[in-house]
Amino acid sequence: MKPLFTSLAGAAGKAAGVALCCTVLPAAALPAAALADGHQTEIVTAEHSFILTRVATGLEHPWGLDWLPDGRMVVTERPGRIRLVSPEGVLSEPLAGVPEVVSDFRDGLLDVSVSPDFASDRTLYIAYSNNDGEQRWLEVTAARLAEPPVGLEDLRVVFRSDVKVENIEGFGARIRFDAEGRMFVSVGDHAVPAEAQNRATTLGTLIRIDRSGNPVADNPGGDNPGGGLHPAVYAYGFKNPQGLAIDPVTGAVWAADHGPRGGGEINRVEAGANYGWPARTFGDRDGRPGAAAAHDFAEPVFTWGVAPTVALSGLEVYRGTDFPNWQGDLFAGSLTQEALIRVMLDDDGRVVGTEYVLDGDIGRVREVRQGPDRRLYVLNDDFEGAIYRLDP
Repeated sequence: MKPLFTSLAGAAGKAAGVALCCTVLPAAALPAAALADGHQTEIVTAEHSFILTRVATGLEHPWGLDWLPDGRMVVTERPGRIRLVSPEGVLSEPLAGVPEVVSDFRDGLLDVSVSPDFASDRTLYIAYSNNDGEQRWLEVTAARLAEPPVGLEDLRVVFRSDVKVENIEGFGARIRFDAEGRMFVSVGDHAVPAEAQNRATTLGTLIRIDRSGNPVADNPGGDNPGGGLHPAVYAYGFKNPQGLAIDPVTGAVWAADHGPRGGGEINRVEAGANYGWPARTFGDRDGRPGAAAAHDFAEPVFTWGVAPTVALSGLEVYRGTDFPNWQGDLFAGSLTQEALIRVMLDDDGRVVGTEYVLDGDIGRVREVRQGPDRRLYVLNDDFEGAIYRLDP
């Protein structure tokens, strides 16, 4: 059984400053080797059984996933490639016209998001770490998908993080659109922790911009240019948020953030809120486990505490119909624990438990998305990576 996790959900836990325990329900699964036999395996969890189907293989460190209106998937590979994948799992050749990136460790080509108006504008938005020699920063570019031949055209940068660093990690880089077509981008601290509390920059933030890259007018700092908060910033105080989800039913914005050593967080993101990094963390930073500061920080709805380290990447709100007992719950990927973790929510959005839905079955889970068929799709971060689907 996995270790018990630490939860900060609930008013009593917050008021007392203590952690509440959530039960972890392990998934009983067949050995991963069974996937090679027909590319499917049955997995039994506490409330639902499902078939884990391997949809496509042959991807090198897949990172981001989205869908075109015709059902084809768009998937990024961290070394610098974008491919289209048919519903049957057939991979295209790498698209031409992709910006050149350098990928040394955790940098490179990261997320991709299809424009809400793709049918008319044929636009993809891609996030990647750009570089000038040793200096790197996060960049988001819009590009038109042309075919035939298949490739990207008319590239234009819509966002650049405003601090360049000599680090190769900590870029965040998830892209999501809300119901009104506004773009949210999670921006990591670029491994410079102090910048996450610098209100004048975009490092360690969640930004909200329009599709041309302009800050949304009613962002928290938009009507107060003298207040010090960058006009593109929606919320700040994050370390490396590699999971981002917007609930299509409630509109709630959720973010999954890495901790330093332990301390992974699930946050319900509110406009203008400060989520504390690095002044307040629930992990172990420089030998100071659970270091806290007296400050008006927003509390995460759930944290793993100092242990275990989960290295969260990928987040989704389940709104499908195949698994009714999962309705409205969060699903988070874990890199270090090689897991897909169900984070169970009550009707008030409070965490009431966790469950390992995948537990070592596919290796490091990089991303989880709900497709247009309302089924969950998962990417594993591997040199020989793949796309998986959870089928009833």
